[in-house]
Amino acid sequence: MRTAMAGWLLGMVLVAVLPALPSRSWLWACGAGGAALALLALPVPPLARCASLRPALALLAGLLLALACSGLRGHGLLAARLPVECNRAPLTVVGEVMSLPARTLLEGGAARQRFNFAVASLHPGSCAGPRNILLSYYGSADIEPGQRWQFEVRLRHPWGLANPGSFNVQSWYAVTAVHATGAVAGEGRLFQQALGSGIGHLRQELSRAIQSAPLSVPGAAVLRAVSVGDKSGIDHQLWTLCQQLGINHLLVISGLHVAMVAGLGLVGARIPAHALQLRGCSRAARSLPALAALAGAAAYTALAGFALPAQRALCMLSVVLLARSLWRRSAAATGLLVAAALVLALQPLALLGSGFWLSFGAVGGLLWQDQWRRHCTAPGRALRAHGTMAALMLPAGALWFGGASAVALLANLVLVPLFAIVVVPLALLGALLWWCGLPGADSAWQVAAWPVDASVSLAAAVAMRQDLFLQLPGGGAAAALGFLALALAFLPVGHCARVALLLLLLPLGQPANRLAPRPTLHLLDVGQGTAVVFTAGGRALLYDTGGGNPAGASLAQSVVLPWMRYHGIDRLADFIVSHGDYDHSGGAADVIDALPVERLWTGGGVSLSRPALPCRAGLAWQWPGGTRFRLLSPLDGAPGDDNDRSCVLQIDTGGVRILLPGDIGQAQERRLIQRWGGALESDVLLAGHHGSASSTSQSWLNFVDPQVVLIGAGYASRFGHPHPAVVARLEQQGVSLRQSALDGAVSLRATANGELEVVSWRGEGKTWWK
Repeated sequence: MRTAMAGWLLGMVLVAVLPALPSRSWLWACGAGGAALALLALPVPPLARCASLRPALALLAGLLLALACSGLRGHGLLAARLPVECNRAPLTVVGEVMSLPARTLLEGGAARQRFNFAVASLHPGSCAGPRNILLSYYGSADIEPGQRWQFEVRLRHPWGLANPGSFNVQSWYAVTAVHATGAVAGEGRLFQQALGSGIGHLRQELSRAIQSAPLSVPGAAVLRAVSVGDKSGIDHQLWTLCQQLGINHLLVISGLHVAMVAGLGLVGARIPAHALQLRGCSRAARSLPALAALAGAAAYTALAGFALPAQRALCMLSVVLLARSLWRRSAAATGLLVAAALVLALQPLALLGSGFWLSFGAVGGLLWQDQWRRHCTAPGRALRAHGTMAALMLPAGALWFGGASAVALLANLVLVPLFAIVVVPLALLGALLWWCGLPGADSAWQVAAWPVDASVSLAAAVAMRQDLFLQLPGGGAAAALGFLALALAFLPVGHCARVALLLLLLPLGQPANRLAPRPTLHLLDVGQGTAVVFTAGGRALLYDTGGGNPAGASLAQSVVLPWMRYHGIDRLADFIVSHGDYDHSGGAADVIDALPVERLWTGGGVSLSRPALPCRAGLAWQWPGGTRFRLLSPLDGAPGDDNDRSCVLQIDTGGVRILLPGDIGQAQERRLIQRWGGALESDVLLAGHHGSASSTSQSWLNFVDPQVVLIGAGYASRFGHPHPAVVARLEQQGVSLRQSALDGAVSLRATANGELEVVSWRGEGKTWWK
């Protein structure tokens, strides 16, 4: 069994990292071969002679069956995705709302509701294929799960920002089988209301009841999250605060919460089990607590909307509890392998997400440490378990989140018992009272929210004085070394050896990919916006920050700063905010708060709390090593809006010139041609205004005469950037064109022979699901 499961897991991992999927016929052949080998591995009398080969046959059978299962599912995923040629095309979809809408307040008081939509029909038929789409709705109707709607939409192929050190949205789309994303145009047409008895309708109504209860904003948000899996009330500030404490896992219905409910089922079933024991029904008495725990866990998973973390937890619990209810003994390691195999059978790409590895890694880590430290008191076991989890989160946090909380052990020692004993039971008790129409639901929720309010207040007060999040930019190799060190540290070795092993955690604090000293330009993928980093000789310049959601996290927080930590940049020699448009300046305050900045430059319409040097044509400076910088605009007294008053920067390094023009239009381009003439000539040009038709004129290209043109714009941009006329003009010019929307983050440097070397992040480690 273990050998077959190991082969299955190995096959799943292998398919996930393939650059391209094998043909369907080859995969069907793998499935047939795996089934045949599985039969040969069975311990039946005619095959007794194969006993010595049985482990190898089981391993190979599991591997081939996994290749067939995961590969065929992958073909189905690719076939269901929206064709690229249908990006932003007007479409009509009819289908059913499948998830709780995540409601977000936007700038100006508008609201967005985001939800999964199961497509029943899509017109025109040439774009048909997507079955599960992620829609954003800006209308006035309250969207509910189970409703049947007709929407006019504009969809996009599922695509995400691609930058080193940042969250991989593309893998999340693959894990959740999202076939297209998009927005609803107008109000839509409601065909059928949600069924009042449906689980989706129940979750929506319960979430509203908790929201309307007399609770604090954080308390209501957390209770909605742990009761029905509705995380729309958890804003960026609360999430960041919980990250500082290392308790984000408490905000998601995952293994811990499902295990809590299962534990309540075990305890609650003891009295009827004892009664059955007295009546002589010993087998039923032994099975009842396990079945009650499993029923409670399944009901809670349904209330969570069968979210992936809850599904993983339910699979793990089912293996253990069913074995117990059937009077079967199951080794913990075997149960863990079977649960992992079940999860991957349901969702083969689940292993692309951090949740899969965190869930099974946490259980595996606890089993490993318990293998070597069995004799201990109950408080000692609890302390050791929390210590193990805190230690494991150091390499895990470095690998997936860029760091870990410095107080995770203390915070979890206090809050996990509080959530297990107070928050989750009382939240669910309130839900039960509300569902039965009995009084007391609000009181139960108020008591449940008390630990949340106290924790948030205390954490906010501490976080204002001290950053509790340890930056660990070590990356994959350092994380693997850290996991190995922690695994060996539990072995019965001496204290000196254990301390020496823990020293292997030190590389976690070193950047995963420290930049080379030679001059390099980096265009980051921030969607519809601009963020450029120039590095040379250990110094860094940041030109713009991208935008983001004004009511949530900026792209500086989610892309720019993680990119800098990943590359070991801990200060900026120069920071230029070209002008005040949000897609250029939205994260400026976040960068200033996070990093020391020697010189801050601003263009038209920028307002910051810190004094800055105004950009002005003719200003110049130089870094040690010879890199020279010159501002070409704004021109004194020249007319124009904030776009035309962008900081236009020219960088001259090692014989290579780079020109960054912000959002200037063609009128400003003509003025700069009149002022600077041949001095505009540059090897690398960032297309103005994201490649819009109002910029990058032919005369501008004639004077700049670039070899490489970079365009920073969103994928299938709703603004139509880059404009086809601009792209045609650049192609006619014969330049090398790179777009962040297609290539992800782009790095450009001069080689030893003077040629320009361009590397795109999306081209690194190409896999079939990207």
